[in-house]
Amino acid sequence: MTRLILFTGKGGVGKSTTSAATALYYSNQGMKTLLVSSDPAHSTDDTVGTKITDVATEISTNLWAMNINASLVTQERRMRLQTAFQNTFGKMIPTLSDPDSEMGSVFSISNAIPGIDEWGAAEVMGQQFESGEYDLIVFDTAPTGHTLKALASPAHVKQFILQLRRMKKKLMAKLLKGIIFKKDETDDLEEALEQFCDDIDVLRRHLADTQKTKLVLVSIPTEAGFMEFYRTVQYMKSIGLKPQTLVINNIVPDMGVDVWSEAKNNSAVGMVYHEFRNQQEWMRKYTAVCSQESMQLLGAIRLPFEPKGLGTEGRLMDFAKLVCGEDKLAPPEE
Repeated sequence: MTRLILFTGKGGVGKSTTSAATALYYSNQGMKTLLVSSDPAHSTDDTVGTKITDVATEISTNLWAMNINASLVTQERRMRLQTAFQNTFGKMIPTLSDPDSEMGSVFSISNAIPGIDEWGAAEVMGQQFESGEYDLIVFDTAPTGHTLKALASPAHVKQFILQLRRMKKKLMAKLLKGIIFKKDETDDLEEALEQFCDDIDVLRRHLADTQKTKLVLVSIPTEAGFMEFYRTVQYMKSIGLKPQTLVINNIVPDMGVDVWSEAKNNSAVGMVYHEFRNQQEWMRKYTAVCSQESMQLLGAIRLPFEPKGLGTEGRLMDFAKLVCGEDKLAPPEE
């Protein structure tokens, strides 16, 4: 059975590094692993030290990787929906058929359905999951609110379908009594929208299955990091998902009384001590939320090197052992 670890978090918290390190660790444990990134910044390329394309390619033993351009992936579906929309309503309002017109640009599928532009990443994730080709898929999402946003789309789409039906009924009754619409043109739009809902609902069920999927949030011990983490936890719960693990990166370790006692006399020590103290407040808040939500809390201290690169000369495995060693960040279990 294919298992999935999905990472999400705001930009700049080490999400891509944590994702890549996790994928590398378990590929070294003998699991055939696919690392997928939908982050438009393509940070994964820099982390693993090799170019990654939109085709899954083996970059290390048992480790494949691919980048997703979500906008390009979803373009075909978006164009299909837009064409069906214009075929149906363009007969009633001709300017809808002209995307360059004011009406045509306003009444677009992309404007009407929140999350549809992020659906491409969700689609690829679902396809890879369903294929069963890999033992483990590690999915590095775009910054918080992108891929996850697509999972809430069915509610918006179903509301949009109702609005379409009302709009068709009113226009046909008031404006165009003499025009006959082909049944398949009207049905095509609704069928495409309903298929969109079904596909997302299937994916959401996979993500909600804790025997198949582990949802991991990545953050740093700052106010901005904590607030984004808290909002994401609440949002995931609102769409029926349970975040299971939090990884906090960039933690300043406690150097002990002997070192901190030099803070007043040594400006470098003083600066680090000040940051250490500031982080403690947010660490307490993270701990409280994780306890309340029954989430696993993992911490990664700030390292004196950049954790990147594969192979014996790379340092990514050092970080991987820190986060995943001793089954800390383990794949979901049946």
